[in-house]
Formats: sequence, structure tokens, C-alpha cells
Amino acid sequence: MVSLPESPALPTSSTPRWRHMRAWVLVLLIGSTLGFPIAHWAGVSLPVSMVHGAFIGGLCLAFKHGLLLRTLRDHIVDLPRGRALLALYAAYILLILLGIALALTVEEMVGMDGDDSPNIDFFQVFTYAAASVILLLLLDQSRSLIGNQVFFALITGRYARPLEEQRLFLAIDMANSTALAARLGDREAMRIVGRFLHALGEPVRAHGGSIDKYVGDQAIISWRLTPQRPDAPALACALAIRRTLTALRRDMGVELGFRITLHAGPVIVAQVGDQRREITYFGDTINSLSRLDAIAKEAGRDLILTADGWQRCRPVPGVTPLPLGPVTLRGREAPLEILGLEG
Repeated sequence: MVSLPESPALPTSSTPRWRHMRAWVLVLLIGSTLGFPIAHWAGVSLPVSMVHGAFIGGLCLAFKHGLLLRTLRDHIVDLPRGRALLALYAAYILLILLGIALALTVEEMVGMDGDDSPNIDFFQVFTYAAASVILLLLLDQSRSLIGNQVFFALITGRYARPLEEQRLFLAIDMANSTALAARLGDREAMRIVGRFLHALGEPVRAHGGSIDKYVGDQAIISWRLTPQRPDAPALACALAIRRTLTALRRDMGVELGFRITLHAGPVIVAQVGDQRREITYFGDTINSLSRLDAIAKEAGRDLILTADGWQRCRPVPGVTPLPLGPVTLRGREAPLEILGLEG
């Protein structure tokens, strides 16, 4: 759970203030629902339990999603795994205590703790809240290991039987990891690869994509296409990733090469495995995607698309395609039209 890169997109200084306020209202409302069991366990009225839930659950959710003490949360995330878990537990315990104190204060101020109301049992509330937080941390750890969409697909059994879907794929490969390992050593190169892959999280979240898997220094990201949503902001995501990695390259002072490829088409999606389960893709579309990196390398470009990928990408103002010609990929009879971007 230490790594929180798969959390929902968070408000930043550039986010409109109303979105920030809406996020706070949402976490307080969700938190208030966590107070329902308190009414039963502690034997108090539902309004009192909802106030406790709003403050306890609301503060914990706000911290988790970076609305509260984001700098502290980010610092904890960067700690080694064992220390980070202990620090997270400690932070949540303090937030639970603060939430209880704030709830009791508000209830006293508005007169919810009248003489005819039973006193809320501090130990029962604290135990319930602490147990809920631990459970949520464990679930979040499982979710962050495989990503939101894959996690929910697995627990709902969506792909227990293979399904055919239309998907738009974005593959990104770190172009010079082998050279970095030879020059800096495997450990330092792995640290750089880790930062490279971690940097993808925010652009992908912001554009509604799913990081389906990491393969070495490569990541595969996808969007499920439907008749109601026939396109996706994959091109905007690719451009955001390019900006993010360019900034990371400046910050790290390391030559950080990368290549991004986009392709779309039908795939068979299936849940595979027993002790370790995952969602995997089969078909010509995913096979072609895996071979496009070599085409980008030959073309000397850090971003290319197929014509199918371009048609499924939501337009980006001011961005136009540059035809690079048809390419016949190994194992495929029909050529693919390859596009770059003007400029």
C-alpha cells in the first residue's frame, strides 16, 4: 500500500477551486456512511454516528487522496516499505483520534449530546475505525498492485470467460535502459526505471487510462472503447507523458530516452492464471502493438501511431498527423499505415 500511484486524480493548485471543494464534500459524505455501524455498535443515534463517520472517515479519505497533508503523505510513500507502512498506520491512528475529537466538539456545540442521549463509547468507535482503516489499507494494497480497472474486473469476474472488446492501446518503452545499466550499474539503472514508470501514473490517471502491465522498462496502457465511447484521450495522454518525462529528464540530469506507440483494434480479453491471476489480451492488435516500438526506433521518433489508433484517439487541438508510410509487420500480411505528428 506504500505506493499510491493508482489513487484517483487529485486536485492540484491548477484545479478549479470548486472541484477541490467538491472533492471535500464527497469524502465527507462517503465518510458519514461509515458511521452507520457506529449507531448499532455504540448504541447512539444515527445523526451522532454519521457526524463521527464524516470526521473520522472524511479525514482518512482526504489524507489518502492528497486533500489533506499531501506533503506528509508523499514523504511517507517515499520511505522504505516497512517503515512506510508503520508511518501510514501511525498517521491514520492520529487522524482517527483527531476525527473523534472534532466530532465530539461539534456535537457538543450543536447540542447533539443532550442529557437524554447515550454517551458514545470511545473504545468501540476507535476499534471500529482502526479496523476499517486496516481493512481499507489491505484492499488498497491489492488494488495498487494491479490497478483499479484490473482489480475490479478480477473481483467481479468480468473476464472469467473470454470477451472480445475494442481497445485503444498505448505502449511506452524506455529506450536506453541497457546503456544506463552498463554505465551506472544495475541497481542505479533500476532506480531510474522505477522513477520512469512511476511518472506515468499521473498522466494516465488524468486521462482515464488503465496501466495494464509492466514488462521490464515497458508499460502497456489501454482504454476500453464502446459504442457510447468510441474514442479516448490517448493522444492527449501520450503528449502529457512526453512532457512529464521530459521534465523528469531535466530533474534527474540523466539522458532518459523513450518511445511511445499507439494502436487500436479488437482483442480477446481473458482472465488467466490460478494462484496468480491477471487480465491478458490476445489477437492481432496486441501482437502488432508489440512490434511498433522497432518501427518508432527506425523512424527516429519518440511517438508514432497507426491510422487505426489515430481514428480512435480523441482530437487534440493543434495536433495533426504526419504520414510516415505503410509498414508490413512480421507475421502480418496487411500493411499498417504509420503516422507521426507534425512538429
